[in-house]
Order: sequence, then C-alpha cells, then structure tokens
Amino acid sequence: MQTQIYDKSYTADQSVVTAATQFAAVVAGAEDGGAAMPAGQNAPRFLGFTQTVPTLLNAPVSVRKLGISRAIGYGVIHFGDHLAINSAAGDVYSIETAVEAGDQTLAANFYSVGTAETSTVNNGDTVEVFVNPQAITL
Repeated sequence: MQTQIYDKSYTADQSVVTAATQFAAVVAGAEDGGAAMPAGQNAPRFLGFTQTVPTLLNAPVSVRKLGISRAIGYGVIHFGDHLAINSAAGDVYSIETAVEAGDQTLAANFYSVGTAETSTVNNGDTVEVFVNPQAITL
C-alpha cells in the first residue's frame, strides 16, 4: 500500500536551530516561510514535524505537512488518539480524554496536530502520527 506524504522546506529561525530535534513539532515563524519552535502547550499555527535538523540560522528545515510522520511523544498515547503540542520542545501529547469528555477546564480550543498511528508509554518515545491539523472547539 502506498503512503502519500508532503514535505515542505521552511526557513529555520533561531529557536529551531537551538532547540529542534528530528521529529519535533514546529509552528509558523514570525516571517513568511519561517518555522519556529512552539511557545508551549496547545500552540496554534502548527506547520508540521521536522524531518531534518538545521544547524544554521535561516537554513532550510524539511517539515512533514501531510501523511505519516514520526513525532516525539509525551506521556501515554494510544493508537487513534487526537494529539496536540505538549511543550516548547515540540513534543506531542494525547488530548483524547479531554476531547471525548468535552472538558473545558484545560482549553476552550485544542489545536490537534493529528492522530496517533502507534502507541507510546514513556516521555520521549517515538509515535507515528497521521498529520491532520485541526482546531477542536469544546
């Protein structure tokens, strides 16, 4: 079975050069065509997951925007869970329990980056993600 992917090159800002690792979630930077590390949990303006790690400011960084990508997991993630950005490190966590419960105590909107294609248990485990960004309003 064929898997379709779409990778796009963006310009890495200083936060990406300093902090990014392969498979980190990145968001839109301050400049058009720029990629930045997220400010924190549930960050909006998701671009995708880094496939390469730039070492110089304004160097290109390949970002997976569509298809299946590896990502850095945080906490327990189950196959099929909706995922969102967890921290400024670009890792992702499960928002499934909150979404199913309609839990508005955490956020009125969740910025889902996609759904888990594999499960994880430990912080830092690699999770495969079907990249499908969407805002989920509770």
